[in-house]
Amino acid sequence: MKIDGIPPVGGVHPVSKTSPVSRNNKNAEQDKVAVSDNAQVYQKLIQKVKELPDVRQDKVQAITEQIARGDFSLDSDSIAESMLSSEKMEGK
Repeated sequence: MKIDGIPPVGGVHPVSKTSPVSRNNKNAEQDKVAVSDNAQVYQKLIQKVKELPDVRQDKVQAITEQIARGDFSLDSDSIAESMLSSEKMEGK
């Protein structure tokens, strides 16, 4: 009795050649990005807000002087009303 061997799986395949790719195609169209007018306005506003100081030093100075003179007073009712109306606006 003769047992035949098992042929190798896949075997050896000839190498196929590829064509070269042109890397410096000066006529190729470049990618372009267009930003809408609204986005441009938004970016300008963001930049202006970033340029604003975190603390309004003129207001701080004025209130500090009023406190030193004893002229500074708070109306707690108007502050409470303002806080409540602000909360109502955010809840909508």
